Amino acid sequence: MLQFSGFHMVGVEPVPTVGAMASVARVSGPITWLAVFLAVAQVVAPVVPFSGIGASPDESTTDLLITPAGWTFSIWSLIYLLSLVVALAVVWKGSTGTADPRRLLIDLEIAFAGAAIWILVSAAEWTWITPIVLTVMTMVLLDAARIAARPADYAAPGWLRVLTRVLVGVYAAWATAAVFQNWAAAIGAELADPQSLGWQLTVLILCALFGLAVTAVVGSVLVAYPLTLVWAFLGILDTAQGETTAVVGVAIGTIVALVITTGVVFVVRRRGGAVLASA
Repeated sequence: MLQFSGFHMVGVEPVPTVGAMASVARVSGPITWLAVFLAVAQVVAPVVPFSGIGASPDESTTDLLITPAGWTFSIWSLIYLLSLVVALAVVWKGSTGTADPRRLLIDLEIAFAGAAIWILVSAAEWTWITPIVLTVMTMVLLDAARIAARPADYAAPGWLRVLTRVLVGVYAAWATAAVFQNWAAAIGAELADPQSLGWQLTVLILCALFGLAVTAVVGSVLVAYPLTLVWAFLGILDTAQGETTAVVGVAIGTIVALVITTGVVFVVRRRGGAVLASA
């Protein structure tokens, strides 16, 4: 369903008027440099456990039947790089490429700080704090996704709009997968058998349903969101292949559902845009 609010419309991006573009606020000053500082902080934070101070993320996390393969975590390199580039671009251009730059920037800053804090509490092996930190990160990143999926700031450079949407899509999706994994790891470490399939399958299905729901809302614009979830579920499939048939089935089913959902919402968005153009 299409919903109008000024020139904003969920699911369709009409070209805004000059007056609408002029009304978009700029961001500058300390808040933009804080984003750069926190983007650097989340990159530097992993040095602490890998220098021998505390446990590494691998050591502090309970191995589960639904844990993604190690190669999937390389996506953090992309997140770190995009975070730095976008933060510096915001300082340079005074925009996030969205119609609500200040709120989106604050969301990203909380996520950057959360990523650094997560590494530190993980090194300290505070079992229940890590999923709480990730829950906060997921909440603000989903808010950022909501903003980034809305009509863009067309006064900003096209490359900045694209970079912001890619960063938000990738980061929000990875946080979505990670928050369910972290809660499962905490449960497996303290409350349940980490080799028991039933409860882990429930967590995995909840993660899949949540990711599909978000994809239905923002996936037509933030294509990086469903693509990153596919990446995460491919990692889960890799771990479970030949070991746990049920997990393999859920992973494959989720990947197929993500592809179909993304295709459907993209087609709906395109048709909505065509209707507006002909009106």
